[in-house]
Amino acid sequence: MALNVSCTDFTQLLVDEQPHYDKLIIRTIRPTDGWIGHVSTGVFPNAIGVSLFQDRFEVVYPDTTKQWNNVAYASCVGTPCDPTLNTIGWGSSRIQYALEQQAWQTPLLCFDQEMHISAAKEQWRQIIEDILTPATSAIQSNFLRKRALFWAKKKWVADANMSEFSYQWQLVGDQEVYLLTNAIPTSLLTPQMLQFREARLLAEGYFGKNPYKEMGNMPLIELVSDQDTVWQLDHLASSLVSNNGAPTVSGNWRFTQWSAASEFWRYGFSGQMGDYATRIDWSQLRFNLVTTSSGVAGYPYKFQVVLPYRNVVSSGAGGAPGLKDEYNPDYQRAQYRMSFIWHNKAMEVLVSEAKSINPQMPFMSANFGGKWQFLMDNLGAGSDGCVINNMFRNKGLFAARFKQAVRPLYPEFAEAIFHKSQPNCINTVDVCFPNPNYPQQTYSSENTPCP
Repeated sequence: MALNVSCTDFTQLLVDEQPHYDKLIIRTIRPTDGWIGHVSTGVFPNAIGVSLFQDRFEVVYPDTTKQWNNVAYASCVGTPCDPTLNTIGWGSSRIQYALEQQAWQTPLLCFDQEMHISAAKEQWRQIIEDILTPATSAIQSNFLRKRALFWAKKKWVADANMSEFSYQWQLVGDQEVYLLTNAIPTSLLTPQMLQFREARLLAEGYFGKNPYKEMGNMPLIELVSDQDTVWQLDHLASSLVSNNGAPTVSGNWRFTQWSAASEFWRYGFSGQMGDYATRIDWSQLRFNLVTTSSGVAGYPYKFQVVLPYRNVVSSGAGGAPGLKDEYNPDYQRAQYRMSFIWHNKAMEVLVSEAKSINPQMPFMSANFGGKWQFLMDNLGAGSDGCVINNMFRNKGLFAARFKQAVRPLYPEFAEAIFHKSQPNCINTVDVCFPNPNYPQQTYSSENTPCP
């Protein structure tokens, strides 16, 4: 019998094991948070309780309004050997700070299950390097932002008077979801506001005891803000006008190094503006206004925290659906933001020390700095209430502990600035030529065939 073979159809008779997977597994990339390294650190010693009182020797400014008296040396005139004595005193202050803690853990893991998964080694490496380790940085950095807000001696909103504000957190369960304040920002952060702060910082000792010892080399002020705000500061410096229509940059902006701002715009994410060195905090505290009548006495303005990422359900890849983060567009649009005038000596983070108590009591060495450890003992109970049996030591989980105190050093060097901000306005530019109305096009590359 003749075998009819098509010239276009082919039969596939070989073994084909399905499905096929790309050997390259993509690892999601996320930026690392940026407050660690900009705050002094130390150790909170054990065996001294959980809170400490800190004493501070204060400085007293002399009453320079006192009258100067003429010197007299004639007979029986004045009291040349007993001049009038003006008095200057001294004082001290005392504040209290305490240890605070958080603990985190992963889901319970079973080795007998994990050992059969094809990409377990690769994914656990990714989990440790790209989820757990960055989580320590994010947790710590957000803690530092909130304590910087707490300890900053000066807290003000961006308005015509740069009004001082106070605040408190409103909890939802164990989450600090809402910020209540007694004042509300009405303006973007402007160059004139920053200029106004320099005199106070100078008087408070921000630049040291001899700020003008070497003229032209006075230290820069550190401004911690978002890229939108810093870009806007650049443009506001050259666009704002005074009531009489004159540009403010020449009359009011007295910083001598403003030309560096153009370089900031060019490079985008860090630089120098006037007497300020800018540090971009891409994950700063941001809020949306909920209401102007919160119902809490003294704090009418209620703001909701907005985070840069939100977690959604992932599709899963052979296993059960898990979680993945995605950028939160509400974070970019959030109009109320917290920036800081900062100094690394404003406060100090003291991580709890875990020294041995007695050689006969060999407690496991604890780490309270957010280091993730794999734990296999005393795993607690499951969701059904039964104690987790780990006699084969094939179960475990990762956990981390944070126990630390924030000791204020020079809180007068720090200022919290609650202000409005937004992404740059989107400008549209239309074409200048009229619509060609789709003239017919011919693109054939084939020669005309012979008749």
